[in-house]
Amino acid sequence: MLLPSKIPLSAAILAGGRSTRMGKEKCLLKIRSKKIIDHIIANLKDLFQEIFIVTNSPQHYFFSGFTLFGDIYPYRGPMSGIHVSLKNSKFDVFAFACDMPFVKKDLIYTLSEIHLTGKSYATVGALDEKIYPLPGIYSKKTFDELERLIKENKLSMMKFVRDMDAQVVNVANLDKEGLSFININTEDDLLILEKGGIRCLD
Repeated sequence: MLLPSKIPLSAAILAGGRSTRMGKEKCLLKIRSKKIIDHIIANLKDLFQEIFIVTNSPQHYFFSGFTLFGDIYPYRGPMSGIHVSLKNSKFDVFAFACDMPFVKKDLIYTLSEIHLTGKSYATVGALDEKIYPLPGIYSKKTFDELERLIKENKLSMMKFVRDMDAQVVNVANLDKEGLSFININTEDDLLILEKGGIRCLD
């Protein structure tokens, strides 16, 4: 399948968490003099038919110019961000965590193509036999199940991915260093990246 100039998926940047480990809004922290959210926006802005940010602090993201949505069920983790994204999106949702600023475009295109040509409810990447629910693509058909799980406080994304029988794509050939799965949870993580360090952080 040859993808069109803009991928027919909705990109959702999930920025609705409390950032308890960091103690501050992670998306607004800077790496190499640039906000993390700006790294993500620069990477995605020309790729997708539709882009929005899910946040419970919209005042921090007015500058982006993107549509903003708040969680319907606040602070329930990425599941609630995907849930509100699917409710409002035109397409299936490619969800990106706001603390993962280095997702490779080759990975984005490959997961998108596999999802759009397949029939799975979800499409996610795997590296070194570890499955990563984010970044990942979720069908609009998963909305009702997500709502049920959130209401029952069953918030494990990994279990959800398995139960949905997601397409799991080995991306080692697309991202050997695991840059797409680096996430920034603590000040130490930020310092490592500021100094040019590269490693996958759980």
